[in-house]
Amino acid sequence: MPYIQRANMAEKKNKRFGFGMAVAMTFTVVVLLLAGAYIWRITPRPYSAVILASGDVYFGQLSYFPRLSLSDPYTLQTVADPNNPEQVTSQIVPLDLLVWSPNKLFLNRSQVASISRVGEDSQVMQLIRSRNVTQ
Repeated sequence: MPYIQRANMAEKKNKRFGFGMAVAMTFTVVVLLLAGAYIWRITPRPYSAVILASGDVYFGQLSYFPRLSLSDPYTLQTVADPNNPEQVTSQIVPLDLLVWSPNKLFLNRSQVASISRVGEDSQVMQLIRSRNVTQ
C-alpha cells in the first residue's frame, strides 16, 4: 500500500474519531445539565424572610437565579384584634389568597434591607406547614 494512501486512511480515521468524541462530549454535557436541573428541582429549599426598605416583610422559598424571587410567598400583616380593637396582632397571609394571586414574587435587590432563614421550629414555619397540610 503506498504511503499516500495510508496517510489518507489515517486522516479519515482521525476525523471520524474527532467527530465521535465531539458527539460523546456533547451528549455527556447535556445529560449532566439535565441531571443537575432535575436534582435542583426536587431538592426542597428552606424558607427565608425578606425585609424590604419600605418595612414590608415577606416569607418564601428564596431564589437568586436568574432574578431574586420568592416562591410560595407569604406576607406579614398587622390587624386589629377582634376581641380588643385597641390591641394589634400580626398574621401571616399567603399571597395566593390576594386578588392578583402571585405564585412567585420578584424582588428588587436595591430595595431589600435584610434576608434571613426562617427557623424550622419557628412560629412562622409552623403556620406555613399547617396551611400546607390543610390544602
